[in-house]
Amino acid sequence: MSRLRPLALVALALLLAACQSKSAPPAPGGATEPVAVPALELTDLDGNTISLAALKGKVVIIDFWATWCAPCREAIPDLIDLKKRYGGQGLEVVGISLDDNGARILPRFVHDFGINYPVVVGSEAIASAFGGILGLPTTFIVDRDGMVRSHFIGYIDRKRMEAAVTRLL
Repeated sequence: MSRLRPLALVALALLLAACQSKSAPPAPGGATEPVAVPALELTDLDGNTISLAALKGKVVIIDFWATWCAPCREAIPDLIDLKKRYGGQGLEVVGISLDDNGARILPRFVHDFGINYPVVVGSEAIASAFGGILGLPTTFIVDRDGMVRSHFIGYIDRKRMEAAVTRLL
């Protein structure tokens, strides 16, 4: 028990620092002051480069997740369906996996789940560019101008996600 107290204090300090950081993402839970999406170039599992800056003109769901995360797995069918339903209207989805050994385990997982959007292996640097990821899943909704308009930590039900997306399409 005595070891847990210092760890809890460190975690609390990091959480407070993240909340006070000027580069922190919008407050979780919905529409907030817009913040520009980080100008990152990511490489998907097929070796293709995904430039977040080049996605301007589209509404983008950026989903930080992991294969071991039950709420993340629960959200994947909704993301697949949203991409199918609204992809023709300018919706893109980018999954950023924070799995250890992602390059090894993700191809089979993506195939088995039928994921129809690009998936990249995330890193601490990518997470930091988004102000830090405090829990999984963490989802950012980006408008056509490349501005983060919504930020959610934890599972979001289909209706809330769809509402956040469709108001930007």
